[in-house]
Amino acid sequence: MKHLDTSSKNKLTKTIATFIFVLVIILVFIFTVGFNLLLKTSVFIANLFAKNQPQSLNKTIDLYGSIEIDSIPTATNSGTFIVTGTLVNYDKLEFFLNDEKVKTKSINVNDTFTEEIGELIEGENDFYIRATNTETKSKKNTAIYTIVLKESKPKLEINQPQDNDKTSQQEIIVKGSTDKEVFIRINDLPVVVDAIGNFETSVRLKDGENIIKITASDIAGNIEEKTLKINYQQD
Repeated sequence: MKHLDTSSKNKLTKTIATFIFVLVIILVFIFTVGFNLLLKTSVFIANLFAKNQPQSLNKTIDLYGSIEIDSIPTATNSGTFIVTGTLVNYDKLEFFLNDEKVKTKSINVNDTFTEEIGELIEGENDFYIRATNTETKSKKNTAIYTIVLKESKPKLEINQPQDNDKTSQQEIIVKGSTDKEVFIRINDLPVVVDAIGNFETSVRLKDGENIIKITASDIAGNIEEKTLKINYQQD
């Protein structure tokens, strides 16, 4: 009878040990492979439902847009200038001159613009535009443009001939000097100006009094003119 009790106890112990072993295996499986599998399945189901839902727009996203300046002077002799351009996906423009905001303008999201900007200072001025979409808060700046304000006329000196000169030569040499980056025309014909501003050309004369007009113009549109009277008579 005791032998029977001992055998039963051994079987019970083995059964319990087997149960515990199987339970440990199941728990290990759940917390390793099973847990990861469950997590991945949950994510997959959540993404599947999310794809069928309407997407909300993140207001901080910088949406695609553009702003382009179509026309702007490189130099001017006026304290103001006109800038024109086009923009896409922006509805507010801010104009900056020498790092100061000088004007703000609301505009249609996709449109062209023309604006007069003032208060240039003598010499170089830096200018750019900032475009903003007031709904999405996205912004974009244009490149920085340099605009030169030059209000004074260019220098124009004539070294030869002298006004009211008389000559028996049918062709004379006209020499002079001006500032750098100045265009010279003599009797409406362009003349080459060297790197330091000197110029020289020949002019053919007709019998009697000849009018020679020398014009100097710079990139800002300033013009200086001089007129010579030369009398040609053959020997």
